[in-house]
Amino acid sequence: MPPFELVPLATVTVTRGDIRRLGETPFSRRVIGSIADGRWEGERIKGSMIGAGGDWAIPTAGHIMLLDVRQLVETDDGALIYVTYMGRCDRERGTYTVAPTFETSDERYAWLNGIQAVGQGRSVGDQVVYEMFEVR
Repeated sequence: MPPFELVPLATVTVTRGDIRRLGETPFSRRVIGSIADGRWEGERIKGSMIGAGGDWAIPTAGHIMLLDVRQLVETDDGALIYVTYMGRCDRERGTYTVAPTFETSDERYAWLNGIQAVGQGRSVGDQVVYEMFEVR
């Protein structure tokens, strides 16, 4: 089997919103952070994050945080795309490694329903800036 190929998908900028710390529950610690604003910019997908979205994160005892992110993206040409990704944040280094998947009913973007993406991000002020890639 040939090695994976990473095809550029988009630069994604996420501006952090309000952060709520749920504290220690019987199941885990939980930090819930909303998305104040966001944008996907690529050759094949351009759009803004709309509506409710956020990260239902689980901080570990160390410097790693488990990510559980959900976004709704409205493309510049009017399609709606639901994006979810799990991943890891290294809070010590300010880096993020994620694996997005997509759902849409819009035929123009139906190709997204069948791909797996990966991304790397870095904290920049109140934003996280990712480079996202389609895995082929």
